[in-house]
Amino acid sequence: MISQRHLGKLCPYAKDCPVYQEDLKIEKVSSFLIKNVFCNRGYKGWKNCERFKLADEGQEIPVTATPYKQR
Repeated sequence: MISQRHLGKLCPYAKDCPVYQEDLKIEKVSSFLIKNVFCNRGYKGWKNCERFKLADEGQEIPVTATPYKQR
């Protein structure tokens, strides 16, 4: 079960995230939508973000990585 204390919290990696900082744009998806689905949703959103998963595991994050699974 997801801890209630994380719901609605900002991702701990947001300040260094080029997607959150809008330095890396994702085609056809607004920054507002991405932030609300992944970044500002607490652990529920974070666990679905590929950048968060890599950072949380201590892995290197590719410069072009987005919250979406890479194909």
